[in-house]
Amino acid sequence: MSGGENTFRLGLYTLAWPIFIEQLLRLLMNYVSVFMLGHYSDEAVAATGVASQILAISVIFYGFLTVGVQIVVAQLIGAKKFHRVEYVITNGLVVAFIIGVVMSFIFIFLGEGFLRALGLSERLVSVGAPFIQIIGGSSVIIALYSSMLPILRTHGYVRQAMVVPITVSVVNVILNYMFLYGPLHFLDMGVTGVGIASSFANMVGMALSVWLLNKYIGYRFRWQKLKQCSRKMLGSILQYGLPSAGENLSYAGSQLVVTAIIALLGTEALTTKIYASSISQFVALFAMSIGQASQIIIGRAIGARELDTAYRQGMRSWRIGLLIALLVSALLATFARPIMALFTPSETIIEMARVLFMYSILLELGRATNIIVISSLNSTGDVRFPFICGIIVMWIVSLPFSYVLGISAGLGLVGVWLAYIIDEGVRAALMYRRWQSRIWTTKSLF
Repeated sequence: MSGGENTFRLGLYTLAWPIFIEQLLRLLMNYVSVFMLGHYSDEAVAATGVASQILAISVIFYGFLTVGVQIVVAQLIGAKKFHRVEYVITNGLVVAFIIGVVMSFIFIFLGEGFLRALGLSERLVSVGAPFIQIIGGSSVIIALYSSMLPILRTHGYVRQAMVVPITVSVVNVILNYMFLYGPLHFLDMGVTGVGIASSFANMVGMALSVWLLNKYIGYRFRWQKLKQCSRKMLGSILQYGLPSAGENLSYAGSQLVVTAIIALLGTEALTTKIYASSISQFVALFAMSIGQASQIIIGRAIGARELDTAYRQGMRSWRIGLLIALLVSALLATFARPIMALFTPSETIIEMARVLFMYSILLELGRATNIIVISSLNSTGDVRFPFICGIIVMWIVSLPFSYVLGISAGLGLVGVWLAYIIDEGVRAALMYRRWQSRIWTTKSLF
């Protein structure tokens, strides 16, 4: 194994900007798909948007291994125990493969039922079912592909890892165009074609990730390496990964319930929510890239027992993320109308989204705090507190407020957005206080 010692000292900017570009390309791929589908049909946007939310849960299921592997590897590098890294990677990839296979079968046979369970009309179900079955059916590919990139980033090879989403994005956009408007348009596959395009692009991404992992980390999977799988190592990964991913799973699950609540308001409201949420993800990208970069730096500092350095890095990352979230969300609210006009000609949807973007200025401040501080806490090994807080606040505060304000009080989507603000705000206050308490200094693996 290689790649540890020569990348021990890493700066926030050095790590964050390639991660941002990587995440941006993923998001742009989603935007392009929404843009193309929006000109194809608003029903296609609503159906695939809900299907994508369900598919996001599968990413979390095998993502808990990714989180656990990334935290353990970062602390091992910080502690300069490079010889143990290969064992962690092998354990993570093997279990990711198993979970990916299980999720593939689940989506193939139950995907259509998931859409019905969220209250979608039969028309939307018929549109979205092929999409969720095709992409969900290739979950094993996504599982492996998604598990390899964080390993490269943790070793400091963030620019090399960035090549993968660039390639995937280009392949996906080209194939989307071919199926919807280009040479394959005559097949009239619509959403099904978009699903095939995404699955093929992910296959390309997996192949490229395998090559990069071998080239830069020196890791190549062989059947003999199955002997490296052990309960002790897997236990260390799960100790960090399960609670961390549990918080994300709780969030995704609560969002599905909120989507079902919004579905009661009608197709226009549901479509507006999909558009607004997709565009708002751009703001969150800055916090996500800063959070992931900070997680790597803090994880290494924890492994080296440089606790004061870890604390200062966490606070610095949070301040930077908060300022950027404020500026970008304000710009988005200012130019909401022309931005939305790119996606849909519906004046009703554009106006509803414009109002939501104004409220999102407050929402993004809380969300940026949660993303960055929770990433910092996770890197130290303090993973249970964010998980417990997430479950309590999301399910006991956020969901009831979404229904009461959105449906009972008749505020519609504005009521749902107010519930989001309360949810993110309460959790942000709890996470910030936790970081300042420094209780996390007792949670590391080494």
